[in-house]
Amino acid sequence: MLNISMPVEAALALPPNFAGLPICPSFVGRRRLFSPRTTIYDQDETAVPIYRLVDGCVALTHSLRDGRRQILDIIGPGRLFGLVFHEDNHCGAQALTFSQVESLGRTVDQGILDQALVQMLNRAHSLATLLGRKTAMERVSSAVFDLAQQFKRASRNPQRGAPTFNLYLTRADLGDWLGLTIETVSRCLNQLKRDKVIDFSHPEIVRVLDTDRLQAMAAGGRGEVRKRRA
Repeated sequence: MLNISMPVEAALALPPNFAGLPICPSFVGRRRLFSPRTTIYDQDETAVPIYRLVDGCVALTHSLRDGRRQILDIIGPGRLFGLVFHEDNHCGAQALTFSQVESLGRTVDQGILDQALVQMLNRAHSLATLLGRKTAMERVSSAVFDLAQQFKRASRNPQRGAPTFNLYLTRADLGDWLGLTIETVSRCLNQLKRDKVIDFSHPEIVRVLDTDRLQAMAAGGRGEVRKRRA
């Protein structure tokens, strides 16, 4: 298990490896630092290059004409995005926190590209199953488990403490990803906290107290959150 011991201010601060990177509209070399809630590229923008997220968090989104939004995926460090099968791109990309992005152009090793496309397809299938069949608690559990895997912080002592990650998504973001209202998202997170599956003293810092239980709930295990017998 991971042990994270740092003040809230430090956990929410700009990561040290971003020091010196300018926040500007043009790439410096092949990398750029995007500030929180900045658009990386718009929906239906043409000739979008392939990007790799070096650090931070990016949401892929699709919006309807009336403004309703569906978050299609949450991208964590190391993953590729901007993958399209033709010139038009039918989703937009937005940085949810300070995010360092590397532009790879359209020339990427075919093996790496194939792996990224398979991952994208698998995650799209998982989202379709989540939206079509999972309960609200199962949806929120799935999101927390996924985010814990993508954004967990490294620890000097992996034998102590609980896995901890920064929750870069607001409750509204989670609702747009999971097809739930803000109130339902908050209710499920609070239920997970009351039942000691997760813990958070700050809304943007989450500790996973029972990974096995969370994973079972995310996979559609029956019973959802129940108190363990002594």
